[in-house]
Amino acid sequence: MGLLGQSTIAWSLFAYLVAAIPVGLVIGRLRGVDIRQIGSGNIGATNAVRALGRKWGLIVFALDVLKAFTPVALAARADALGGLPEPEAAIAIVGAAATLGHIYPIYLGFRGGKGVACALGVFFAIVPFAGLLAVVLYLQTLILTRVSAIGSLTAVNAATLHILLSDAPGAYQALALGLSLLIWWRHRSNLHEVIAAAKARKRDAS
Repeated sequence: MGLLGQSTIAWSLFAYLVAAIPVGLVIGRLRGVDIRQIGSGNIGATNAVRALGRKWGLIVFALDVLKAFTPVALAARADALGGLPEPEAAIAIVGAAATLGHIYPIYLGFRGGKGVACALGVFFAIVPFAGLLAVVLYLQTLILTRVSAIGSLTAVNAATLHILLSDAPGAYQALALGLSLLIWWRHRSNLHEVIAAAKARKRDAS
């Protein structure tokens, strides 16, 4: 196995293990709360807001972003994977590993969050404007709809569309599309709830 393969495996493993740290669960336990027993039972930032309050939920969100951003950004440095002739594919693999670490953490029997905050961290690392766009669209959609899931999916769609339409490397475009599809899949229960709520409102209005 060449240096590219060895380096990519090492950085991907590092990214996975760091991003797999269940920040929401750890902070909840430190505050005497198991967030898996509250609300949706998810370990991500949205349920952390329900279980711990907005301040601690935002801290969980920020740490979830950082735990994906940090290994990808480090891997992209000039003296790491960034020093390879064509590093984009390797960096994309590291980004995928980080997001999968949060969604399928080895520390919790591979039952983790939905990946939005970690995907955001990856976007900030590979295409910073896409990450910024995602934050703006999430906040705007959340204000308009009051539904975090819709804000999350809108943010991921916006970031992915920007990357696909930009001159970003093909590996980054493939990563963005893959993360977007995975996050939509992880939100399928939320979508069912949103659709059911919309139908209920329509019945009540008729």
